[in-house]
Formats: sequence, C-alpha cells, structure tokens
Amino acid sequence: MMNITRLLREALPNYVSLRYAPSFQQPQPREVIGAPTRGIPPNFLPAFVVPEAIGEEEEQALLAFTEPWFSRLPYNDGHMDSLIHHFKEFYRSYREIAGDTADNGSNSTHEEVDEKTAALARTALRRCRKLASEYLENIPLDDRVHFLRLNSNGFIRAHVDESRNSSGIVAGLSLGSARVMTLTHPKHPGERAELLLAPRAFYALIGTARYEWEHSVDWSEDGTEHLERVRGNLLMEGTPVTFDGRETQHKRGERTAVIFRGVSPIELLLTKMRMKRAAT
Repeated sequence: MMNITRLLREALPNYVSLRYAPSFQQPQPREVIGAPTRGIPPNFLPAFVVPEAIGEEEEQALLAFTEPWFSRLPYNDGHMDSLIHHFKEFYRSYREIAGDTADNGSNSTHEEVDEKTAALARTALRRCRKLASEYLENIPLDDRVHFLRLNSNGFIRAHVDESRNSSGIVAGLSLGSARVMTLTHPKHPGERAELLLAPRAFYALIGTARYEWEHSVDWSEDGTEHLERVRGNLLMEGTPVTFDGRETQHKRGERTAVIFRGVSPIELLLTKMRMKRAAT
C-alpha cells in the first residue's frame, strides 16, 4: 500500500518550491485532504508532487499504449482559447482503457501494442487513478481521462480550470520529458510557486490550489520568447528546464500528461440525488 503522506513529506523539498511565494506554506496532506475548501487556511498551498509514481518500464508502456491515438493527431498551433500552444490531446473513458468493462479493455486501436505492454500501461493507469482518488475523499473522479502532449516548444498559459466542468481536483502523471508548473494567486501579485513535473512524477492540485490559483506550464508571461516559440522561430528542443532558480538535468522534449479530474458539479449533484432516492 502506497503511503502518500510519507512520500509527499520526503518529496516536498525537491519537487515543490515556495522560494518565490513567501506568503504561503506547504501543508501536510492530512491537513487538507477531505477538508472543505473554505476551511483551508489562506496561507496553505495544497499542491503536491509524488516522484516516481510509476516505473520506467511502465512509463514506456503508457507512451506506447497512447501512441496509436496521438499518432493520428497533428500538433495544434493554438487552443481555441489561446491557452495552449503546440499540443495535441484526446479524451478516453477510464473504464474502457483500464479494462474495467466487459471487453476487458480490448480495442482495435491497440492491435499494434502487445499484451504485456498494454497490461503494464493499464496497471500504471489504475495506480495513478487510485492515487488521485486518495486526495478526493468526498467526490468521485470523472470517468474521462485527458491525454495531453506538448512538443518541445509547447506551453500552457496561466488559467484556472473551469469549475463547471470538473470539481475538487486536477491531478496528472508526467511522461517523457520534464516541465515546470507555475502557480500564481491573483491576490498576491509577484509571488509564485513552482512544481517540478519530472518524468513519472504525479501531481495533485486540490482545494484552494484547484479553485483559487492559476496554473501554467513552461510560461510566465507573453514576452518575446513565447511569441517566437508560437511562430516556430525559437526552438526549445534539448534546452535545460529551470526549477527553483537553477537549471536541472532535465531537457525539454515531448511531454505527455495523463490528467484526472473530479466529476462536474452537475454530475456530483445528480449522483447525490440518485443516492438519496435509493436510500428512501
């Protein structure tokens, strides 16, 4: 059984940096998991990173497992709301791809993926979804899994995920190459927290980190660098990833994220209503 409290306590100094956010502190998971958002102290930042949530073989299996879908998609220069650049994405039902349906996860899309690879990928998916659910005691996870790939020039502008589409948590597994996620709070301009999303690392934003903080990936502002990256005039492939004020051993390349979210508020309401009717 994975002890996430122990893992997070060991990982915080290396994967979450509050160097540039002096108004905030890192809570222990037990202080915020299951707590109502209004009850979380305003100086807490409930954002966590678990390093090496899966093994290298599982990482390669997941990349191979998703490649038949990704290979059919072109890279997009910009998202419809201009938040994401140089990306491709798709959504799939967790129950179908994890083998929790009657067809045991079989899919013609994966005829080119051998059974051992598929089994490793599904094991990794189940572990990460279970890990995400441990942060979200009172809200079920959405069945849809979001697969998002950035190329080496890709980035995500600061935003808060739409609360009407999901609730409670944004959590993800990082595959391929590393990126840095930056969190900023509108009431504390100039301050920022950083999360190192290394390969095989799992991150979770819950409570106030989910609803009040904006998160971005490989972006701080729309300066000349990002404009040139959008145009394709500046190539970032192989450049070092900077975290906590210094360069890391990680280099930019294709980065794939497997993202889990809580069900939408309307789905949560409908679920509660069904449970109430069943109990009467």
